Amino acid sequence: MRCLRSSILLALLLSAVPPAAPAAAPTLSEPAGWLQQYLRLDTSNPPGNEQRAADFLAGILQREGIASRMVKTPEGRANLWARLSSPASGGRAVLLLHHMDVVPPGPGWSVEPFAGRVRDGYLWGRGALDDKSLGIVQLAALVDLKRRRAPLARDVIFLAVADEENGGLRGTAWLLAQHPELFQGVEAVVGEGGRSQTGAGGKLLWWGIEVSQKRPLWLEVSTSGRGGHGAGLNPDSANHQLVQGLARLLGAPPRFRVSPPVRDYCRAMAPLQNKYWRRIFSNVDAVIAENGPKEFLMPGMANLFLDTVQVTVLRGGDRINVIPAAASARIDVRLLPDTDANAFLKNGERLLGPGFDVKVLVTSPPTPPSPVSGRLYGALERALRPEAPVVPTFIAGFTDSRFFRERGIAAYGLSPFRLGPEDTQGIHGPNERISLPELDRGVDRMRRILSFYVSAAQ
Repeated sequence: MRCLRSSILLALLLSAVPPAAPAAAPTLSEPAGWLQQYLRLDTSNPPGNEQRAADFLAGILQREGIASRMVKTPEGRANLWARLSSPASGGRAVLLLHHMDVVPPGPGWSVEPFAGRVRDGYLWGRGALDDKSLGIVQLAALVDLKRRRAPLARDVIFLAVADEENGGLRGTAWLLAQHPELFQGVEAVVGEGGRSQTGAGGKLLWWGIEVSQKRPLWLEVSTSGRGGHGAGLNPDSANHQLVQGLARLLGAPPRFRVSPPVRDYCRAMAPLQNKYWRRIFSNVDAVIAENGPKEFLMPGMANLFLDTVQVTVLRGGDRINVIPAAASARIDVRLLPDTDANAFLKNGERLLGPGFDVKVLVTSPPTPPSPVSGRLYGALERALRPEAPVVPTFIAGFTDSRFFRERGIAAYGLSPFRLGPEDTQGIHGPNERISLPELDRGVDRMRRILSFYVSAAQ
């Protein structure tokens, strides 16, 4: 009985204690708050739905007294343009470029991909690294110039585009072709594609400014055959032809070689390496043979020395007991800067064999690397070098920078964030996120870059 009375008394005392208050949500910086709202807008491409993102960014610009212009393709794909001008610029400008669309989130996320969730010091969501964070950093730097009424020796253009994740044909490419007035006086572009190299303990080793990249050759291959019941003997069905043709294409031995931009990249990296890697990168022509590297390379580096072929989409039947009459595949080909795309395509058609229709979805001509000199590159070096050396970089991906290089405009890929391998795993994968402190440091870096670029003393 005494035990029962004690239990009742304890329960009464506990019920009188107010529940603990929930932990307060972390206070976000203004740019982090903008990014959180931006990540909550689902702009998965397809279909993109960039209008909602463009409206959001335009609202921020309007509140800051910066006029903007919405430019839509005939299908309604929205792009947003704004220009901060000064009579002292002579009409010359830098273009801050990012894309509003993102790849679909896919499976495997531990948080909702469009909730803008803050957890463990990170802001989570599709686009947190590719590429909405760069857009917010650029926007914050532009707003900073306006708020400070900073004197401008150059104009600054902010451009948020559609469709980059699908090749950029209904975004940057369309704008350049249909609205050249938006790019009047642009002498350089800063967009995505750069990287930061970190070492043990997250130490920042160097900043990689992308000046050259592989070229896309996206293909759709299709074939047809006699359809019918799955029980029938039909060795020449569309699916079988497709599988056999792709096997011939993928079975061709790869041919390795060192293209000039990759050689320059390796030589630029060499002084920053230990003795072993310094020798490899300084003598890369002796290391890379046509049938493959003669020595061990860092993981992923083989991509830099060959044209790659990756089958990414397969379409055939949808029932196990029905033979489809048509089958197709989409192939992501990445070409080295000096590869002859027409010769590569003809060889691919030969390997596939007869009976295939090959359609080119996206391609790009050769372009020279952007120069490692000039006003913008100097501003990048001046702003970033106090933290780590700056290395002109070649990447195996491709970005909208290629459209500007085709027109002789220097374009540079920048990631203003110090990121480790564990951070970049979320790009085009699950659980994409960015460290909140690193986002704010990225804002500071972009502010310094722009300040140096627009300064009359530059």
